[in-house]
Parts: sequence; structure tokens; C-alpha cells
Amino acid sequence: MAVVHLSSGGHVRPLLPLVAALRDRGARTVQWALPRWEAECATVGGEFRALPDVGIDLEQPPANLIGMAEHIARVTERVTPWMIEQLRDSGAEVVLRDTLALYARYAAYETGLPQVAFSAAMAFPSGILPALQSVPALRSVPGALAQLVVGAPDGVRLRLVSRRLEQLYGEPIGRSLEVLGGRYGCTTLVGTSRQLQVRPHSFAGEDVRYVGPLRAASAPDDGEEPALAALGEQEELVYVSLGTLFEDRPAFFRAAAHSLARPGRRVVLSVGRIAPQALGTLPAGVTAHAHVDQLAVLRRADLFVTHGGFNSVQEGLVAGVPLLVFPQMQEQVLNADRVAELGAGLRLRRPTAARIGAHADRILGEPRFRAAAGRTGAELRAAVDVDGAVDAVLDAVAVGVS
Repeated sequence: MAVVHLSSGGHVRPLLPLVAALRDRGARTVQWALPRWEAECATVGGEFRALPDVGIDLEQPPANLIGMAEHIARVTERVTPWMIEQLRDSGAEVVLRDTLALYARYAAYETGLPQVAFSAAMAFPSGILPALQSVPALRSVPGALAQLVVGAPDGVRLRLVSRRLEQLYGEPIGRSLEVLGGRYGCTTLVGTSRQLQVRPHSFAGEDVRYVGPLRAASAPDDGEEPALAALGEQEELVYVSLGTLFEDRPAFFRAAAHSLARPGRRVVLSVGRIAPQALGTLPAGVTAHAHVDQLAVLRRADLFVTHGGFNSVQEGLVAGVPLLVFPQMQEQVLNADRVAELGAGLRLRRPTAARIGAHADRILGEPRFRAAAGRTGAELRAAVDVDGAVDAVLDAVAVGVS
């Protein structure tokens, strides 16, 4: 079985529980990712092979969605010939790929292998421009035109790549929303619940199956988290993180530290690579850490201030923690607005200290937010269907053989 990752933390980690479950069913797996993911991939067994480092990850995503689609298309064009040979050599009978690992899509076509896609985030509806009207730069006609102008060269390059791929393999990669959806008609496993998915009715006629947040709902690690040392039972806990891509915002963390500090409250900042001196002197009860065990902290948290990456959103909700979401890119705007629609938190539009403090106080002061987060978390846990996900992959093998 060929498991082809998109080499980004938000894509590799959510897929690993499914790889482990396939192993437990007796499947032999070969995983492809960038070398830095070898250790984590090895935890679920099977063989590991390194993808070529040709800009294949999305650790520094382009600023606009058209640019992101064009980046994925260029990587697909470069890596597909290599991936074809890898699949032929692997002896695999089915390809399980990330929705954005489209080099595996074309390689599966060329080798005659069935494929199943896995979406680590919400499935991207092909007929939606996600939350564009709610991005401040697009609220005016000049702002919208400016964004279109910025993305126009990427769109031209995307069309050219699509034509070349069609000439080589008989299938175009399509327009930006098709690329970002990444399904192309194959069975797609979505790592969330139908309740959290935006516009689930958009997938009528497609084989889209919701298998729940496989990683977020996994059994917790019983290890101690240093960030929680000496935390009193009655202390309120606010956890602040912007993930690993957008963490380099010391001004945001300084504002959060000073606006969230209160007597009887612990504030834990996960600041990644930010140097301690960039944060200045932190108020009493506020601690900064390069990294924490996020699942462990969320199990104790009363509020999660987050950038709105989909894995973070789901991890917070599974723990029943309300969210204050400060999105850093358009996909995260979509996530933030969905959280607000569900009543499980608020979206932070301008990160001033006054607004951070006021929004946090509102969420913590109104029990309805935690109640909604708890309901949504219960729905997410109930949606977890590891056996169904494994069956979908194994059924694809049977169909391909018949």
C-alpha cells in the first residue's frame, strides 16, 4: 500500500492514525514524505521513502489561494515522473494520498492503481470562494481587484502547467479550486465531522466520507507537560498559540500576555522560535514556551487563542475548549467563521490588546461558548470511524483487482 503525504505537519500527522490502523489490519505500507518526517512516520511502521526536496511542502504557503494552487501544480509537474517509478517499484496495490499530493494522483493514473484521497482539513468545495468577502482586503471593489491582479500571473502559470500535464498524462490539473479540492472524483476521506464541514451539501454525487479527527480524538499521552507545572485546580488556564507557520509575531504575543493576565489565571504562550527577549518582561502568571504538548494543555484549558489551523481548531473542540480565532490566511478565515457559526468561539479581526482582552473575557464570561464547544467536540468524537476509513482503502484494492 502506497501512502503519499504532503510534507507539512498539518497534513502528515492527521493521516498517521489511519496508516497505523491499516498496519493493524495486516497491510504492508510504504510511506513517502520529506526526510524530516521519517521518525514520525516510522512510529506507525512500514517502509519509509524520502520525497525529493523540490519545494514540495507547504510550510511557507503562498499568500493567495491561486498562488497556492499554482505552487501545487508546479510541484506535481516536477515530481510525477519520479513518483511513477517509485510506485512501480513499490509493489503497491492502492494509493492513499493527501488531497494536495497530486503527484500521487497522476502516478496512480499512469500505473493503473486505484486511489483514495485523505483530506486533513475540511473538504474544499469546488464551487465556493472561501470566505473571501470576510477578508478585509476584499471588502471593497478596489481591494478585490487588487487581489485578482496579484493572483493573475499565478493563474496564467497554472493554466500552462495544466495544459502540459494534460498533454503528458491525458488529464488536466484544472483551475485553482479543483487543485485545492484535490478529489478529482476518487473516494475521499475527510478528517472531520459533517457538522463541522462547511457546505456539506456541495459534495452531492461525490464519494466523500467523514471519518472524524483521527489524531485529535486519539488516546492522550499520559506524560507530564512542564507548562502545567504547579497549576492549581481552581486556576483558570488560557492557552495561546499561532501554530508553527505563523508563530513569528512577537507583538501579538506581547499584547496577548498583557491583556490576558489576571489574578487566579495562568496564561501559557507557545511561541516557537521567538527569542525570549523579543517578548520582554511577562506579567505574573504568564509563561512562554518554545513548544508544548498541545493536546495535554488543551485537556486542562478554559480558552484557546489560536490562528485557526484546522488541526488546532479540532483539537480544541475535541477537548471541549472554546476558541478565540485570529486567522492568518484565507483557509483559516473559513475555519474561524465556522467556529463562530457554531457558537463555540469568536473571530478576532484586529489583534489589539484591548480587543484580545475583551473577546477573551466575553468567551470566558458566557457559559454558552463552552457549552457549544462541548457539543461540537462530542459530535467530532462520535464521527471518528477508523474502521470505516480502513475499509474504504481496502475496498479500493478489491475494486482495482476485480
